Amino acid sequence: MRRSLLVAVTSAMLAAAAGSVASAHPLGNFTINHYAGVTVRSDSVIVDYVIDMAEIPAFQESSAIDRDGDGILSQAELAAYAAARCEALRSGLSVHLDARPVGLSITGARAALPVGQAGLSTLRLECGYSGALGAVADGRSRVLELVDANYAERIGWREITARGEGVELNTTLPTASASARLTAYPQDLLASPLDQRRAEVRVTPVGLAVDQAPPAEWPAAPATDGRPTDALASLISQAQLSLFGLAAALFLAFGLGILHALTPGHGKTVMAAYLVGTRGTRGQALVLGPVVALSHTAGVLLLGAITLSASRLIAPERLYPYLSTASGAIVLALGVILLARRIRGAHGHDHPHGHAHERPATTTAFGWRPLVALGLSGGVVPSASALLLLLGAIQFNRIGLGMILILAFGCGMAATLVTVGLALVGARRVAQDVAGRYLSVGRAVHLVPELAALVVVLFGVAMTAQGLVTIF
Repeated sequence: MRRSLLVAVTSAMLAAAAGSVASAHPLGNFTINHYAGVTVRSDSVIVDYVIDMAEIPAFQESSAIDRDGDGILSQAELAAYAAARCEALRSGLSVHLDARPVGLSITGARAALPVGQAGLSTLRLECGYSGALGAVADGRSRVLELVDANYAERIGWREITARGEGVELNTTLPTASASARLTAYPQDLLASPLDQRRAEVRVTPVGLAVDQAPPAEWPAAPATDGRPTDALASLISQAQLSLFGLAAALFLAFGLGILHALTPGHGKTVMAAYLVGTRGTRGQALVLGPVVALSHTAGVLLLGAITLSASRLIAPERLYPYLSTASGAIVLALGVILLARRIRGAHGHDHPHGHAHERPATTTAFGWRPLVALGLSGGVVPSASALLLLLGAIQFNRIGLGMILILAFGCGMAATLVTVGLALVGARRVAQDVAGRYLSVGRAVHLVPELAALVVVLFGVAMTAQGLVTIF
């Protein structure tokens, strides 16, 4: 048993390192993705409407599905939810023919729960709608408009297709779905995902009216047995978690934190530049780790609380631009202060003699508060991966374990940042030793703190600007 658990943990970490544990959704685990396939006939319009929710919005929706509150989402509950939700979504899906509204009736509804990451389910909802278009049968050309206003504030893929049966369509919309009805998102479109919320087609009858028929049968729903497919979720879901299983779960969460910190971002460059610019010590590099871990854990717990209790008031993903802007503002302020002090120190040291020597260290002038602020900026933006760990534990009624796993995840991130910081402090000392032996090298080394301070400023500007652009 222990050997199999160890193999599972090791395999999961290797898979994560290779990037195979990628999100099934192009814009991340917060996305709500849309597809509307419009079929126009001479006397009717049919809309094949699909909603594909990633793990986090699907988790939020689970309370609406679980009507008896037993924590188990049965097929009967899914069927009832699908019927009610498709009815509710109909009001946000409007069709007009020459600016006159076309009433839509429901022809089918079904829901499925494919397994996602961290033992959480995704949610796939399929709705069929139809409406009468008697005015098209008179042979005149008409304009048909469809608007999808559902989940307008949520991020995600939005796609509309159109095809005609017995009519000619003049439109730029494709006839086939680029994502295969939200089952296979194309890699070449992920950099600029589709965001089609409104479509307009000109309809001209070219043949005899076609008798209205129900939509073609939907493809089979994604099959799933409901069991977690990754090692960590399998450990959390065990009825009796052994001491070895707990250790394995903590080890895996710690490892995932390390792997997460090794991905681009997370303030590694800013931290490196700051430690170089302030001539930071090993002790300061060590302090950054716990600060990042604690701030990241607090951020994940706060976002988890919002996801559970306040998601109707604010979409959790909408907080990220504000947190990113705040993080960038902190970095920018620290960079400006650091650059100003380095320049002021350089001017104060100018004098006419021609020898080179070490400038007075400025580390003590900065103290520990800026260092703590830098750590907060690196951990204040919670990772979606850590949030999935927490929600997965909550789903299995193990809230305490989830909080411990989040802390282990943060410690993994912290260990990576501390290692980078210690390596930089050691490298700087080696460079200073070399600079003491060679005058030309020494002059170049003395410019590094100013350049490092400038790097902090530039990163602060970029982070703040990116957050503001997303907000506005």
